[in-house]
Amino acid sequence: MSSLAAQLTALLPSATVLEPGESTSAYAHDESLLGSYPPHAIVLASSASDVQKVLTYAQSMRLPVVPRGAGSGKSGGAVPERGGIVVSLERMNRILEISPADGVAVVEPGVILETLQNAVEDQGLFYPPDPNSQAICTIGGNLAHNAGGPRALKYGVTKDYVLGLEAVLPTGELIKCGHRSWKGVAGYDLTQLLVGSEGTLAVITQATLKLIPLPRRAETLLAFFSSEDDAARGCQAVFAAGLLPRACELLDATVMQAVSGRAPFKFPEGVGGGLIVEFDGLDEGVMQEVVRAGEACQQAHALDVIVAQDESQRRRIWETRRMISPSLKAMRPDKLSEDVCVPRGRLVELIRAVRGIGKKHGLLTACYGHAGDGNLHVNLLFGSPEERKTSAAAVDEVIEAALSLGGTITGEHGVGMAKRGFVTRELGGEQIALQKRLKAAFDPHNILNPGKIFP
Repeated sequence: MSSLAAQLTALLPSATVLEPGESTSAYAHDESLLGSYPPHAIVLASSASDVQKVLTYAQSMRLPVVPRGAGSGKSGGAVPERGGIVVSLERMNRILEISPADGVAVVEPGVILETLQNAVEDQGLFYPPDPNSQAICTIGGNLAHNAGGPRALKYGVTKDYVLGLEAVLPTGELIKCGHRSWKGVAGYDLTQLLVGSEGTLAVITQATLKLIPLPRRAETLLAFFSSEDDAARGCQAVFAAGLLPRACELLDATVMQAVSGRAPFKFPEGVGGGLIVEFDGLDEGVMQEVVRAGEACQQAHALDVIVAQDESQRRRIWETRRMISPSLKAMRPDKLSEDVCVPRGRLVELIRAVRGIGKKHGLLTACYGHAGDGNLHVNLLFGSPEERKTSAAAVDEVIEAALSLGGTITGEHGVGMAKRGFVTRELGGEQIALQKRLKAAFDPHNILNPGKIFP
């Protein structure tokens, strides 16, 4: 073994220490396609104590430490760009408690999101955050990036369900912040500061999460339009009717073409845009809301509106939604996916801007995602070296379009490595300087996930 791996093995008898090699290549990258950066050693931690020992050692040696969950992120947040030690939390995967009386779950960071959702729903409870990768992503990764998903429209994002955290600081200190109660305003809210900090301030080792009652019923409709612009207007019409769906997802013509041959739900020929709209709640009121939403879509010139007739059909619609990203990859060998977000009233302008950018650079574009809260996944698809060369300029223009419409460079994926070059445009120099001082207060030697977020 290398000297570093040997020292870590001696230091951590309860953990597994791996050296980089072919069998550990997954730890060198994530789903961002930003490159592969092998770490010097990988620690599969089994406890908070393991994490403390790693950080105390790394602090003394001034070695970078990169926390990692499932590696399903799309911003490069878990990529060990500067080498050092990857601390994987995948083995810390216990659901420690589910309390219906208190409305909380206590979990370790390696718990798979879908595993937690199934466990709490078996007890009539509900944990709403639902990123598309829920079958593989971990709670720790969700916390690090403040994950969202389709249901964020009605229920909010991950931070809205985090009551308390246990975390290890870069110095090796173990802290507990927040509370188990649903309310609490004592002192600075370090819990909310750590959520979304992308593993740059602390390594989260335990979370106390808020649970709510499981909705008794969910109903889904699918509306088809002649264009994505009309689909975006259909989204506006649903809200103008005084409705708040739990999800409102837009699909443009490129997306519908990409998934049509492989998805479990088949789209009609010739449609140029679609909306998936879902409501939940008490039995007697949900279908009434679906009917009103369908009427609003028809008034917005929907070509057709289909309501899922049973749970099987509803599941096929959502399986089709989850197949979009891999279907687009099959359409073109390479793609860049941006998760920009704009005020909902500016969606049509964003979609038109993206079309214009694609036409200008000769790139196929695809827009889909969480139209209800203005968070679209803008994809630039390319298949040749020439198109790849123009894609960087196109991404820059997509980012600029989102900011000019009052939006943000990232709605849910985070900054990481992918968007650190754009973050000053949104936050400005003074706020970046303040955030760097905050980082230095937590991590004076800049060992924890260095190089992420800041330009």
